[in-house]
Amino acid sequence: MAGVSTEAKVGIFVLLGIAILAYMTIRLGDFTFGGPEGYEVYAVFDQASGLKKMAPVEMAGIPIGQVSRISLDRGRARVTMLISKQVPLGQDVTALIRTRGVLGDKFIALEPGSPGAPKLKDGQQIVRAEVPTDLDRVMSRVGEVADNIKDITDSLKVSIASPESAQNISEALANLRELTGSLKTVVADNQQRLNRIVVNMDRFTGDLSQISDQNKAALNETIKNFQLASRQMQTTIASLTSVMQKVDKGEGTIGQLVNNKQTIDDLNSTLASLKDVSNKIAKGEGTIGKLINDDTTVTKIDDALTSINDYLARADAWRVFVEYRGDYNFKEESLRSELNVRLQPKADKFFLIGVVDDPRGKRAETKSYKTVDVNGVVTTTQTNTVNYNLDDLTFNAQFGKRFWDLVLRAGIFSSTGGVGADYYLWDERVRLTAEAYDWSMNIAPRVRFSASYDFWSYFYMSAGVDDIFSKEGDTSFFLGGGIYFSDDDLRFLLTKAPASP
Repeated sequence: MAGVSTEAKVGIFVLLGIAILAYMTIRLGDFTFGGPEGYEVYAVFDQASGLKKMAPVEMAGIPIGQVSRISLDRGRARVTMLISKQVPLGQDVTALIRTRGVLGDKFIALEPGSPGAPKLKDGQQIVRAEVPTDLDRVMSRVGEVADNIKDITDSLKVSIASPESAQNISEALANLRELTGSLKTVVADNQQRLNRIVVNMDRFTGDLSQISDQNKAALNETIKNFQLASRQMQTTIASLTSVMQKVDKGEGTIGQLVNNKQTIDDLNSTLASLKDVSNKIAKGEGTIGKLINDDTTVTKIDDALTSINDYLARADAWRVFVEYRGDYNFKEESLRSELNVRLQPKADKFFLIGVVDDPRGKRAETKSYKTVDVNGVVTTTQTNTVNYNLDDLTFNAQFGKRFWDLVLRAGIFSSTGGVGADYYLWDERVRLTAEAYDWSMNIAPRVRFSASYDFWSYFYMSAGVDDIFSKEGDTSFFLGGGIYFSDDDLRFLLTKAPASP
């Protein structure tokens, strides 16, 4: 499309939009005026919080009427419903107030009773009316749990605040203060030695990392030996404890040796020898000294750190975009919500994942077969039934590629396979979108066409037509808008958000 001018592109899409609107005008031209026809029944609930007039009344997920009035009847909620004449209700039908989707829209759900039950007449009452557990009751129980936790903490506070506990805590703090004072004195007296040890340990750990890489097999064998030795040591710890108690008391040959002054002098001599060895290592003398002071080890570590930095730099090149979109569907009289996250490793490629709350739910086709034997002639009839699961959330998982002003997408659309295209106009402030998904052999795919306009930073408005080629009368206009952020915007909001007092 690089050879086509911008005016030609705009003209093509405008003609396509006019053709689709003209087609929809013909398809949806059979509107009727005046109130809906049917018969009225009512049900009495303990409470009808959130339920509004004109809310849908459904049976098996299919709208069969709407709420016409909500009034107070002796301290309870009396809900009057207008039911289609084509749907007779039995007297043992059950009415439930339910919540749809993440936005909490309330509607009436009717559960049919036995097929042979007498039918309700105009103005009669639905005796069975229930309200599932609501959020207020859940929060009340959470409050009870919080009260119980407060009682526990109060009891713990009383226990800690007792004179005996306070004395024990004071003694522990005094012992800790004495210990830290002793440690401070030891560190001050040996500051130079400690500095040399830290420098030597830093060099030694670098060389040890290289040695461990070259001797992984030997290290694994050593670890197995240590595991075996630890199991054997468990059987000797008790004996060693008894021996150490005797040594502390000065009993036996070892006890006398430990408590003898000559032994202390020998240990001081050993420490002096160790100091001489550490000085030689620091000067690079001997095998260990050469290993620690060899520049080759430092060079290899620098190369490894450079490789890690390059990998982290490539990871920082990814961009993240978050978008929420809500469209009001005029036919369903409900909101379709969509939350998507776009991961973009390059300017012309991206991955999109998201979740969709569609008032129509997920479409499923069911096939049933009926065999009839008439005078030895067997006839089989196939019936295709389309159902909608209104309670399930659906998901998006798509891959996109951009060609100048045109973006092509393919993958999962509302938990079904599909394709889509987006075309940008006027510095990307206008976006024309077409999507086709939910393909089936006997049912036309669900095709959506929309146009959106960015009227302000991060916000846009949208309008379009859903399920254009539907043969079941599900075609509908929708109107809505959305909000979007990039990773830079989210990082700015998080860093600039005021801290709580």
